[in-house]
Amino acid sequence: MRLEVERSAGPEWIHWLEQFEGNIYHSPDWAEICRSNHVFPLFFRGLDEQGRCVGIALGIERRSSRPVIGHFSKRLDFETFPAVQGNDARLASRMIKRLVEFAKAGGYRGLTIQSHYAGMTVDDLDRMGLMVIPRVECIVDLTRSEEERWKQLSTHHQRKIKKAGRHGLVLEEVCTAEAMQELRRLQIGSRDRRAVRGEYFGLQGEAYYEQMGRRYFERNLGRLFIMRHEGHAVSAAFISMYSGRALYVFGGSEPKGFELDAPALLFWKVFGRCVELGCREFNLGGVPASAADPESLAHGLYRFKSGFGGRQVQRVTGMLENLRPSFNSLAKNMRDLCLPLTTRG
Repeated sequence: MRLEVERSAGPEWIHWLEQFEGNIYHSPDWAEICRSNHVFPLFFRGLDEQGRCVGIALGIERRSSRPVIGHFSKRLDFETFPAVQGNDARLASRMIKRLVEFAKAGGYRGLTIQSHYAGMTVDDLDRMGLMVIPRVECIVDLTRSEEERWKQLSTHHQRKIKKAGRHGLVLEEVCTAEAMQELRRLQIGSRDRRAVRGEYFGLQGEAYYEQMGRRYFERNLGRLFIMRHEGHAVSAAFISMYSGRALYVFGGSEPKGFELDAPALLFWKVFGRCVELGCREFNLGGVPASAADPESLAHGLYRFKSGFGGRQVQRVTGMLENLRPSFNSLAKNMRDLCLPLTTRG
């Protein structure tokens, strides 16, 4: 197999996307959601010996926003495995191997290959030099009746949803920049709580939330759901939707929201809304496989997601870091040289 890479999708990309049963993370829409002054989509095609396309992958090249350094400091990220002909794991493995070779030869400092919605399991990422991090995704089948979905819930979740229903909580579906800032405020609270437990929780700036929301909303690929108590936002979830699949992207809740059990009711109501919008499944997102251990810092998140009764799918994230070790010292020296200039009065 050989790779061809372009900065744009090209006229046949949608055909391949459909033929290989790709997902949102292979789509030109996702590429445009990500694109910025320092973020560039790359469209990869895997070609067989006859030059026929047998697989596609969408990589996101991220460069530092710092002057000069940004030209050299870049990484390459894939949200999912390649979509390949027949969902053939061996074919996907060969294409991933070529992507790793591309990253090494292309001057990237790091590479991440995730497996959201991957149509196959690739078992040899470690033999390609990638550090493999097992994950678990919880996926709720929305084709089942509401009664069947209710029976799948843990008794703990059933109690929480019933309790939350007595507090006059109101679900709001919004697609505005102002609402995205409400989401960010709630995420700040979530970050602070998790930091106390020793967990890391990254948070982007206000402009990122506004831009990301706008790009999702204008393509009808995402919706923000906010649970309010007496008009005040106490819990929220941002959901992407593509080709009948809904995915929890991120969310947050404030202490009052947990006190009212708002998160459980929020997701339960969102499931019903996603059914109305034509979704067949709801992916609650991944947690580290180690989170199933009650001693894990992330066990609470695992209990919350698994409590909705969806099937648990084993996924992996492959990471390759420090591909340019000599650049680290160069970048440090350049920062040291720039420091006196930036601190002058």
